[in-house]
Amino acid sequence: MYLRLGPDTVELEEGFTRDMRGIGHLGTGDLEVRVASAGDPEKAAPLFRRAFVAA
Repeated sequence: MYLRLGPDTVELEEGFTRDMRGIGHLGTGDLEVRVASAGDPEKAAPLFRRAFVAA
């Protein structure tokens, strides 16, 4: 999923978060968060909250 968070404000983790700026991405946010395992939603929850509060 794509979040409206600045990738510079997040510690990027390969395979979990990705900076989408300058990639020709037409999504809704500059930070991609990959939810691929059962534990990933809990791990991503703080990012989801930050994006929600900033909206």
